[in-house]
Amino acid sequence: MSFMRGDFLSRTRKLVKGLAKAQPAWLKAMEQAPPAKFPRSAGKIPTITLPEDVYVKKFYKKYPESKSHDAIKYFPLFHLECLSI
Repeated sequence: MSFMRGDFLSRTRKLVKGLAKAQPAWLKAMEQAPPAKFPRSAGKIPTITLPEDVYVKKFYKKYPESKSHDAIKYFPLFHLECLSI
């Protein structure tokens, strides 16, 4: 199935050229301004490390119970009952 290879634009072009499909109204516009092509990753994506990760690890080592707490849940500004409008 050679018509299934390639991106969306090239597949549609092949189907129209082979008379398997009528030419869609958007084909000319898409040929003039084709969609952007993004590069594929060549393998494993590296993990992102930030300078403050060392301090976060030390904090969780010292206070392991804080991992299970949700910071937004315990912050009183986000509770509706605390808002007085």
